[in-house]
Amino acid sequence: MTPDNAWDMGDPHVDDELITDSDDDEDEEPTSIVAVCPISPELAAQIFSMAELDWTDPDATKAAMTAAGWTSTGDYLGELGERAYTPAGHLVYGDDCLAMPFAYDFWIHPDGAWTEDVWADQPGWHSLVDPPPGTVAAQLEAVVATFTELMGPADHDVTHEPRPEFKYRWRYRAWRRGDNVVVVSPGLDPHSYSQFVHLLVQIRSLPSTAPFPAGRDLPNFSW
Repeated sequence: MTPDNAWDMGDPHVDDELITDSDDDEDEEPTSIVAVCPISPELAAQIFSMAELDWTDPDATKAAMTAAGWTSTGDYLGELGERAYTPAGHLVYGDDCLAMPFAYDFWIHPDGAWTEDVWADQPGWHSLVDPPPGTVAAQLEAVVATFTELMGPADHDVTHEPRPEFKYRWRYRAWRRGDNVVVVSPGLDPHSYSQFVHLLVQIRSLPSTAPFPAGRDLPNFSW
């Protein structure tokens, strides 16, 4: 869908048969939504500095997030499974990594995985209803550009090999930081049981001497 294959997909969503259980619903078109919480240069710089941490040390990472002004959910996860959230509204996931979605691409339908826009009421998020083609790709490239301005060109630029069941190619940009790597990419949204897609920034452990995963292995490398 984009010339640089940053987001070259067919339809990653569930088969239409799953949303045609009644004659009434057959005539109701799903509402397409892209929910967005942008990554600012200031937030990117915070993530960049946290990439130096040992993400197997929860005390160190919690202290760094607190110092950055992020709010921990305490001893229990938040309503959407988050462990912390930023002042801008990003939810932070991951036990031994950082996973921060900044956009969700989905549709709502009475018989679909989502029957309402769950992100509409989340502080800091805004929803684009029936957005034009290329909207998701533009969100992805904007965040890649922010990290490129901060960190230079990505150390790794890998395109995910197509999977027939989803008919997509996803592009992963990654920057090495010691024994960690910062990755900006699409991924399958666990909130929808992997029926829809999110865009996210991750910090994952990867020894400096280890090769970056091959395209076919990248889905298992994502949160």
